[in-house]
Amino acid sequence: MSGVMQQISIVIADDHPFYRDGLKNIISLNPSFKVVGEASDGLELVQLVKALQPDVIITDISMPNKTGIEAVKKIISLKLPTKAIALTMHSEDEIILQMLDAGAMGYLDKNTSKDELYQAIESVVIHDKVFFPEATRQHMYKLLTESSYKPYPNKNISFSEREIEIIKLICLENKSKDIAEKLEISTRTVESHRERIMERMDVRTTAGLVAYAFSHQIVSF
Repeated sequence: MSGVMQQISIVIADDHPFYRDGLKNIISLNPSFKVVGEASDGLELVQLVKALQPDVIITDISMPNKTGIEAVKKIISLKLPTKAIALTMHSEDEIILQMLDAGAMGYLDKNTSKDELYQAIESVVIHDKVFFPEATRQHMYKLLTESSYKPYPNKNISFSEREIEIIKLICLENKSKDIAEKLEISTRTVESHRERIMERMDVRTTAGLVAYAFSHQIVSF
């Protein structure tokens, strides 16, 4: 990011103060990021996001009052511009799917590297892309394809050939501009298709679109 660009505002949530302090210190090493708030539970996280409307939250899952899953679901339902990344020790497949279903656009475990954390923040905020660590990315997509737990119900939605092309390109982490160039259509047309696809899927984020596409085998490995 350019030094003249506005810093990415971040709220972090974890019920362990020691871990929260460490995460804040790591984030603060990058001049492109600014931690604007800290929450010790899910309820406090929702209240902070309402007040501060940060660019992104980085949240644990197991917290008192509201879990990270419940908090993210509430924040997304408020239609705020805030994106969400889960940073947790939980690696159970069902919990991962529930977090993505809630609207999280990234999923990292607490052994992640500093650089990977930075990549996740920039991916979801700047590029509006889902982020999974390279080491687990294939497993995440296979999980969405093969799991009996479906984040979104099958409404027997049929998509046009062009819509399926766009869905597949989104799942391959192409931005709207890239998709427009590949399909030789305007970026505005791509955005219109994206909005209609998400409305029909009844999802609110790119993560939701990707989760739906893989879980319903519109795309697969």
